[in-house]
Amino acid sequence: MEKKNCNGIKRAITVYVPGNVCNLRCSYCYVSECLRDGHEEVGYFNYSVGHMVEAFRPERIGGKAYITVIGAGETLIPKEVVPFVKGLLHLGHIVEVVTNNTLNDRIDELLDTPKEDIGRLIVKGSLHWKELKRLNKVDDYFNNIRRVIAAGASSFPFLVICDEYMDELDEIAEVCQRELGALPQCTPCVTAETRADFLKGGTVMTSPVCTPEFVEKIDKMFHSKLFLESVRFLDIDVKHIFCYAGKWSFGVGMGDGVMCKCHNVGIPGNFFENIEKPYVGEPVGCECGIVSCCLQYEFFAMGLIPEIQNVPTFTEMVCDRENLFSDEIKTLMNVKIGDFEEELSEEEKTHFLMQRIEEKDECIQKYSEIIEKYTGIINEYNRRYVPSDQQMVEELLKLMEGEHLTREHIECITYGHIKALKRICDEIQEGQNMYLGILRELYRVIVEEKVYKESFLCCDPTEAMDYIVKLPISVLVIPGDKIEEMGNFLETRNVEAVLDFFLSNSKLY
Repeated sequence: MEKKNCNGIKRAITVYVPGNVCNLRCSYCYVSECLRDGHEEVGYFNYSVGHMVEAFRPERIGGKAYITVIGAGETLIPKEVVPFVKGLLHLGHIVEVVTNNTLNDRIDELLDTPKEDIGRLIVKGSLHWKELKRLNKVDDYFNNIRRVIAAGASSFPFLVICDEYMDELDEIAEVCQRELGALPQCTPCVTAETRADFLKGGTVMTSPVCTPEFVEKIDKMFHSKLFLESVRFLDIDVKHIFCYAGKWSFGVGMGDGVMCKCHNVGIPGNFFENIEKPYVGEPVGCECGIVSCCLQYEFFAMGLIPEIQNVPTFTEMVCDRENLFSDEIKTLMNVKIGDFEEELSEEEKTHFLMQRIEEKDECIQKYSEIIEKYTGIINEYNRRYVPSDQQMVEELLKLMEGEHLTREHIECITYGHIKALKRICDEIQEGQNMYLGILRELYRVIVEEKVYKESFLCCDPTEAMDYIVKLPISVLVIPGDKIEEMGNFLETRNVEAVLDFFLSNSKLY
């Protein structure tokens, strides 16, 4: 088929904003598990905004792009993001900013974009209903959507249909209709047993489960083509279809320039280095890095997997809400990248896949040789230098004879060694006093010499004991609600208070 000669959108790019600071605390946050991590990691940027923008010149990346800017926390918090977005818009790209839409000052900055550029801006308002209500931010959220649209840009509410919202869907639909005259777009809440399951294998799940009855209910309530297409892609095995992510799309870490073809499929090199040279990528092919791309609607809407038929365009799938999207966006996004780019022939696909198999075989052979070589070295080192559990417990018992502990010694002692020591002390006379004496000496060194690494778990430590027993005791495993209290003890170097804290609050001793 003859391809169109057009200056349309030819690339789909995701830019990941560094850091995870967020002003919300959504219990279902699957981006970075905010309730556990705390969302306090401030992002770092190795390059100036001007340099980063220059790296996205259309002539370098292969044409005008649809660029999604998203963070592991609230995207707009780092001050570098807004001028970066403006710079991309000025280059002629479409830019979608994923935000919780509550930072009024940042929205003001975004809207201070020249009229010739602002029509290509999309502000995707992640609708975190419970947090908006808890923080009294509902009015801010909807006012900001209206302000963005009034300025000539596009904005829409986006809802993840999770268990937490099932009792509030009617209210959400009613408020969106009242405030915007439009219902939110939505997707299922995708889950997996573990992160590894989602990245490499296992079974993708949704919560609630997308039964036919549930899908019909959500369809009647929100009329979201995006939801229906996401559910459709749940059943597509991404390891058996040829995907052009990596060639027609890619991801970039805004902080450090690290690249990926798509999630979990890396690309060698740094996007922000040698920016005078064009980016030439190769497709993922059948080596998808995640178990399902059902939530990557931007990618399949733009035709990165041509062999899947009858997929609506971005405009047909997302822009069907009246008065939320600019005419410019509707026109530019009503295409597939494959309309302008050549696909590989079946022979070329086969050649590409066989080449990748040969490269993997070479890698497996190389790493097998390395593993065999160094396994012997590691075993010899462990035999000579690494104390066994029995030796370590014997060393701990020597503390009662006045032996001196070093920082290096502390780093080798694990919670497993302490548990073994306790079993021994429980069986001998005066063992409890001996045990407490050893703990006191250990924590004296940890606290007074600051040989500690603050950490905490938001779960019962017994549930994670198999993992914790391997940790050095310098990693202070603390219940989440006690972290501030422990911080005060450490700051004053109160050894007895720290010891008493662990004996009374921890199940590790």
